[in-house]
Amino acid sequence: MFKKWLSILCLMGGVVGAGLAQDTTREANPILRSVNPVASVELIQDGENYELVVKGDLPDGCDFPTITNTERIGRTWFVDLYREVPFGVMCPAMLQSYEQRLDASSLFELDANGMPIAIIVVNGKIFGVENTALDEAFAPVLTDLWVRGPLPYERISITHTEQGDMSITLAGTLTDGCAIPVYRAVPDWQNEGFTNVEAYTAISLNAACAQVLTPFEATMTTPAFQSLAINGVSVPFDPTQSKATQEFVEQPLPITSATYEWVEGFQPNLKITVTGTIDGCEFPIQMVPQPPVDNSYMIKVVRVVPSDTVCTMIAREFSQDLIFTPVSFDMPLTLFIGDQTLTVEMP
Repeated sequence: MFKKWLSILCLMGGVVGAGLAQDTTREANPILRSVNPVASVELIQDGENYELVVKGDLPDGCDFPTITNTERIGRTWFVDLYREVPFGVMCPAMLQSYEQRLDASSLFELDANGMPIAIIVVNGKIFGVENTALDEAFAPVLTDLWVRGPLPYERISITHTEQGDMSITLAGTLTDGCAIPVYRAVPDWQNEGFTNVEAYTAISLNAACAQVLTPFEATMTTPAFQSLAINGVSVPFDPTQSKATQEFVEQPLPITSATYEWVEGFQPNLKITVTGTIDGCEFPIQMVPQPPVDNSYMIKVVRVVPSDTVCTMIAREFSQDLIFTPVSFDMPLTLFIGDQTLTVEMP
């Protein structure tokens, strides 16, 4: 299990804020979306029905109602809990507990492939679901012994639907027989016209599966947008093009060296510098940190190019910098950048 955890950690990817989206006109939203902290999630049986019970402590004493959004995509049930708080409101400095109960009957519904829900994601926390629609003699059980891994997509397809929406498909090949793709497209509530895709795999720490190559396609539908990012990586989608489908490839770039130094700022920041080799195409290089696992981060160094692009076959050296503020300053930090590993200590 320990080796499996290390391999997942080294390749870890996940959901991040999409700070690298293409330039759009942005206006400050007068409402703050305050995400509810989640302390516990339980599956409770009430007669013949089941409820998902979410508990936690809100960080202030303001009396704004919790808004609940749920969505099933593939084998994942997403649950989002948040409050909408106007900017400038002064809230009492006190904790207040909350409890939300949701109808969980959808856990027993099969998808078009005859598969039940396997994963519940509550405000970003992953829970595995066991026994749903598999054996009526046993009640379904939740477990939090699941971690994120990378979703190894190679091709990105964006298509206009007949209904006026957009269909996004990520296609690639899974290498772990236990990995379950988790994905959705989330319109940015603060920035109209911008959409971010969360895409990763969920893997049980208790599972022991064969390393098999399994092709996959993860398709999601979202309202029309002008700009798009996938796990924080900007996609050069052109909303002015008339063709129905635009296809792209995300290219991981080979890294020959990676270094860091501490730089001054509002708080201590890391300046990360990578060097490597690239071909003759001039598409921008993106360095995008993924959400941490404990004190470890994967930093993607990639380009996204149209799938029909032909690049000049020349080798050029490149150097790229990233100013990076860790979520936590508990040291040491571990950074995985391509096949480079950095151990970061405080100066």
